[in-house]
Amino acid sequence: MLSKGINMALQMATTIILARLLMPADFGILAMATMVTGLALIFQDLGLGQALVQRKAIRREHTSSAFWGTLVMALLLYAGVFLSAPLVADYFSEPRMVPVLKLIALIFLLSPFAVVPRALLQRELDFKTPFFAGLASSIAYGSVGITMALLGYGYWALVGGALASGLVATSALCILTRYLPPLVPSFRGIKDLYGFGVGITGIAIGHYIAEKIDYFAIGRRLDSNALGLYTHAYSFVTYPALLAGSIAPIFFPAFSKMQDDHPRMQNAYGRVTTLLAIIFFPALAIAIISAPELIPTVFGEQWRPAVVPAQIMVMIGMFKIVSTPASAVIKATAHVYGSAWRQFLYGALIGTGAWFAAPHGIVAVAVAVACANVVHYLLIGHLVWVAIDFGIADYGRVFRGPVIVTIATVSVAIACRYGSVVADHGAVVTLLLTIIPAALTALLLARVLPLREVECALDELRGFSRQCLGAVRFW
Repeated sequence: MLSKGINMALQMATTIILARLLMPADFGILAMATMVTGLALIFQDLGLGQALVQRKAIRREHTSSAFWGTLVMALLLYAGVFLSAPLVADYFSEPRMVPVLKLIALIFLLSPFAVVPRALLQRELDFKTPFFAGLASSIAYGSVGITMALLGYGYWALVGGALASGLVATSALCILTRYLPPLVPSFRGIKDLYGFGVGITGIAIGHYIAEKIDYFAIGRRLDSNALGLYTHAYSFVTYPALLAGSIAPIFFPAFSKMQDDHPRMQNAYGRVTTLLAIIFFPALAIAIISAPELIPTVFGEQWRPAVVPAQIMVMIGMFKIVSTPASAVIKATAHVYGSAWRQFLYGALIGTGAWFAAPHGIVAVAVAVACANVVHYLLIGHLVWVAIDFGIADYGRVFRGPVIVTIATVSVAIACRYGSVVADHGAVVTLLLTIIPAALTALLLARVLPLREVECALDELRGFSRQCLGAVRFW
């Protein structure tokens, strides 16, 4: 989690600087292009990298087949994207996408060289090496992107940053692992990897569609400016969810060991959910109240139209964060098929809602996506109930502490912001007078609240903090 936190902080700083230098339409053009390349990248890998991780034993023919299999797919996909770029640009009514797609698709040709070293590092549970590769990648993205933005290259700054990031990440992985791709083509081991890889690819496609289908609707029915505003509003969901998700790899193996002990799993799931909720709910609530000052102050006045969508998206973030341990419980108890149809329904709801809401603006799309997330979490919560008999009363006990703290935090934030606005303080002063008292209220109330589940959650947090400090000393 430490490494992900460092990389995330660097990415956030880069995003803020680029947002102040560029316009929403610049980000919208790149978002349109990466929607296409992101989907193509799923097909390129074919799950072969994960298949290398999953196999009990691998031979040289397996690694050779994984490399050459992904390289062949990379060449085919690059050719496909290159030739279809004008058609994609016509679909989005954005002619500037043609050269952007043709250039950014070069990332396909870099990816095969990282598949095998990344998989081998995962097999060895080596998370230190990918951290350094990711750090170099983030620095490259920021350096190239910010420099090009300062020189006035507009959306090409984002394209250049993305290509530099991919090149440095791949090169760093190969150098740090001393990986040399095989020169002689070989596909003898691909049959051993293909079956598992196709299943992983199917899951990845379903997840990608559910996550990006609203982007497609906005890009098609509105324009690049609207999509740029929407993607930045969604970043208020992305970063907290990624931070919460950085400890997700711990949940699945831990819950798997408890799969035959439901009372123990109920207790662990409840404590983890309370911990995430009591950390993120008040923080995200403060972001909602302070958004009218926070977004223009941090990102620039050109992003003010993203304020209301961001406020709605932050509420989505609350559901995504507490869904992380729920997903781990579902996988640990082998209720994956029940999760699959719920994920499909979730994607269908988002797609339908976003498509019909898009003509009414990005606020309407945000509302549609928020409603779909509420339904999805209720369905996931029901599946957890089925899996470990975690019922409505249990959820009430888990969330009562975080809800009390969040309500008090919101009340203080609203009162302080109202007083500052009436007194006609500037945006920065209003922002500080909103955030600081509300944050102190949340911290104080969380410590003094006489609820056992909150006390247990804080004990978990203190233990996790000690582990992080130990990790800092190790690094």
